Amino acid sequence: MENKLSRVSGKILPLIALVMSIYHLWQVLKPSMDPTLHMDIHLAFALTLVFLSAINVKDTTHPRRALASQLSSLVFLSASLVSTAYIYINFNDLVNRAGRYTGMDTFIGLIMILAVLEATRRTYGLILPALVTIALLYGRFGKIMPGLLHHSGYSWPRLIASVTTYLYGIFGTVLNVSATYIVLFMIFGGLLEASGAGKFFIDVAIAVGGKTRSGAAQAAVIGSGLVGSINGSAVANVASTGTFTIPMMKDRGYEPHYAGAVESVASTGGMIMPPVMGVGAFIMSGIIGVPYAKIALCALVPAVMYYLTASISVHLRALRSGFRPLPDEMIPDKKELFRRDGIFFLPLLTIIVLLISGTSVMRSAFIGCVVLVICFAAKNSIKNPSFVLTKDFWLFLYNGLVSGAKSAMTVAAACAAMGIVTQIFVMTGLAMNIVFFIKTLSGSVGLVALVLTMAVTILFGMGVPTTAAYVLVASLAGSVLAELGFNKIAIHLFIYYFAALANITPPVASAALVASKIAKSDYFKTAATATRLGLPGFILPFMFAYHQELLLIGNPLSVIAIIISCALGLFCMCACFEGYLFRKLNIVERALMATCAVCGIWPGILTDIICYVIFAIVVGRQYLQSRREKQAAV
Repeated sequence: MENKLSRVSGKILPLIALVMSIYHLWQVLKPSMDPTLHMDIHLAFALTLVFLSAINVKDTTHPRRALASQLSSLVFLSASLVSTAYIYINFNDLVNRAGRYTGMDTFIGLIMILAVLEATRRTYGLILPALVTIALLYGRFGKIMPGLLHHSGYSWPRLIASVTTYLYGIFGTVLNVSATYIVLFMIFGGLLEASGAGKFFIDVAIAVGGKTRSGAAQAAVIGSGLVGSINGSAVANVASTGTFTIPMMKDRGYEPHYAGAVESVASTGGMIMPPVMGVGAFIMSGIIGVPYAKIALCALVPAVMYYLTASISVHLRALRSGFRPLPDEMIPDKKELFRRDGIFFLPLLTIIVLLISGTSVMRSAFIGCVVLVICFAAKNSIKNPSFVLTKDFWLFLYNGLVSGAKSAMTVAAACAAMGIVTQIFVMTGLAMNIVFFIKTLSGSVGLVALVLTMAVTILFGMGVPTTAAYVLVASLAGSVLAELGFNKIAIHLFIYYFAALANITPPVASAALVASKIAKSDYFKTAATATRLGLPGFILPFMFAYHQELLLIGNPLSVIAIIISCALGLFCMCACFEGYLFRKLNIVERALMATCAVCGIWPGILTDIICYVIFAIVVGRQYLQSRREKQAAV
């Protein structure tokens, strides 16, 4: 029976994934569906794929356990289909009796919640469903909680209906973003993967940075940044690009833990790098009502600084260790590479131009998918004019659409789960209570409030997906920081940064964990090194929270001055940590560079002057000493 279930699910799974992608693409062309019904269909597809994937898993070592898992997956699959079908069929009745519920509403809501919890458990582990369960228990038994956590409590039927059949909670803003924006970019990413563009981006990274002494590490930084922005998951990015970049770094002389750290930092940075930002910009746009293009523009300078500092760090490490560039045979020829595959940049440029011009996110993603298909067909039609009629072309479409839907299914399940949590926080008044708590504890001191928000975000980000952690903390702490006078975009980027950086923050550091397995290095050493390499990412949010100029907001001259100061400060931080510029830094020079770093990352007239003077003295001294040593050697 086990093998039969696996075979059947293995055949059905890709077909449903294909239909899911086609449905979402069709909705862009013919957006006639009510938003809630569209979310319901989106959730039905996602839950179906999650449980079919679970049924399709084969375990020959424990056949009884595998059969039990498959049968339970079949039960939850049925619960998913029944509950989403009930919402679809009875939609008008549910809207008309808003605020009232029936016994059937409660039953359907219960099995939908259970299906969502099980789907998140199978895709993300125990932490996210445990968080949802705690939220539900809090909603029911809040009357026994002390102090700020106290509320009157809700009966089980009303609580269940409030997060399901009232068409709030699960069917809230977060799932709506998943059903409209995220799924389309997941499809775009699936088509990119199927077209071979992922390998092209890695080759571009090697071609650009391969001739430097840090060529192997630069390939990881650049390549993982390019792929990670579209990928949507730091862990998935490490697992895909890391299998190539980490062994290459180890082969060039980087220690295993350092190679793993570089890859995990670079992959995590993809979550904050425009244009896609791992779909974070789209969720942010939906929550705060600011156009996507503006968010992406504001996020550009901090993201570039993050990657520049990572690139500088690995280069200084290579210089200090005396590494040699990659051999010529490993470096692709730039002209040949761009002549052969440069067309793959066109879909990305198309999306960026459309978004900047004001085209909707959904239509931009759809047109990007169309342009990618045309580019792939045109590229291969040069050798074979009838390529679009061959099996390879249609297999590319099939694999890309199926892969995109599979990527979207896990995100949808997490978004539905976080919808439950955020709705309970609003219903019980916990959101306002936490706002009051942070405001009181911080004493209305902005820096303290930011530190508290950072700690809460990293704590949640260690256990749940980046987007889910961002949504959760934004609903809790966003208004506190707004009351303290911080810019709205800066607040949400601040929270999103730390939700992403939780991927490299011990003790969980999921991206570093995967990287350490590939690198065959000590996990804690890899995570600690990743945290040090990614330190600019922990500092940048505080910088742009206090200096909006880093978000390109303000007077152009002030923007330029502050960007230069901050960039110089971060450069000095890298030099201090690596202990190298033109030659090894002595203790005094490292201390001076640390001082320069502190002054640079906190711009001001006095601090800027100190930073520039110290920088000029240390760099000048380093350069002259290095030159003398070379002349003496000659």
